[in-house]
Amino acid sequence: MKITINTNFIDKLFLLSVIVGNTIAIAFAKPLEMSPRNFSIPYRIFIIIFSLLIIYRERKNISFKNISIISLVVFWIFYIIKLIYSFNSYSFNQEVLLSKNEDIFRILLIVLLPSIALLCINYRTVDFKSIAKYSVTVLCGLLVINYVYGYIKLDHIFSTYYIMYGHIGASLFIISLFLLLFCRKDYKSYFLFFCLFLGLFNVIQSMARSPIVAISVCSLYMIILKGNKKYIFYALILILVFVGLIILHEQYGNGVITSFNRMYKWIAQGDTSSRGPLYSKAIEIFNSNYLLGGRILFEDGTHPHNIFLELLMATGILGLIIYFLKFLPVLKNAALFWNIQKGNIYFKLIFALFLQYFTLVQTSCNLFNIPEFLYFSSMIIGIGYTAKTHEV
Repeated sequence: MKITINTNFIDKLFLLSVIVGNTIAIAFAKPLEMSPRNFSIPYRIFIIIFSLLIIYRERKNISFKNISIISLVVFWIFYIIKLIYSFNSYSFNQEVLLSKNEDIFRILLIVLLPSIALLCINYRTVDFKSIAKYSVTVLCGLLVINYVYGYIKLDHIFSTYYIMYGHIGASLFIISLFLLLFCRKDYKSYFLFFCLFLGLFNVIQSMARSPIVAISVCSLYMIILKGNKKYIFYALILILVFVGLIILHEQYGNGVITSFNRMYKWIAQGDTSSRGPLYSKAIEIFNSNYLLGGRILFEDGTHPHNIFLELLMATGILGLIIYFLKFLPVLKNAALFWNIQKGNIYFKLIFALFLQYFTLVQTSCNLFNIPEFLYFSSMIIGIGYTAKTHEV
């Protein structure tokens, strides 16, 4: 008896896993007093197995003419070569040297493999409506549990860096706003407004600037997409009110909201949270070898906190070009993401979530330690490639 597997279900489960699975994986290690690294292992294994399954299923459709797959594979092979060369040729702190094999493992199995799988999916058949519904429900549920736990234990449940903690709220805010603007008839409005303000509260409570900037960028994108002048007017008013609140907080708030303090310093004083020297050092390394770049990380394992500067520093102009070649299907099919009448409406939600993490990598994280940016990149590329080969 032949066992058949519903490929649409596999794609749906895989996409849901890369959108909110990591948030679930980092949610309960602290309350259960377990190692966050060990607790997330089953999730990573799940992603690896499903990636292999999807790649195997689509092996006949993988073409060497697909510039995105070629760009993706060639870049990371190039980067691994640069990584090995850097660790052998430059001085690093001892603990950084010990991470070499782990970094290679991460690139191959957590970055490259799932990214290829996401490029192989036929997004024409994906049920994005239910994915969005499950995503907003899961994120809302986790944040409610988080604040109940916080009230009891004076802590949050997530084992993650404070910036990424803020981006959990940003994801909920972005999905909720999108559904309110474009899919309200499918949901209870009071639920979406609750999720919207819950996500916003989490963003502010995280004390990070990046999630605030991200929801601002994504909100502007969605309001422009809506094409309603009234909404644009409201957005401008809200921006002015928000800037006013930041100024008033600086004058009279006694530094109660840390994220507001950091936003004020950034807007009024150009403060980059000590990133200026990192930027200068990255440019200096790039200037020493324009074509191929220099070392991939600084001596202490830190990075420039900007994707463009890191690409130039680590891989030079050649690496920068190879890296962004994969986005050609997105450029060729930009109407899918900017024209409300073109394609599946939920393609725009995926693009908004991509914008969130694209905003993040301008100020934080290195090339391979932010899977969400890499996964959403592959998703919008895959959507663009689907549009090229199918009618969407």
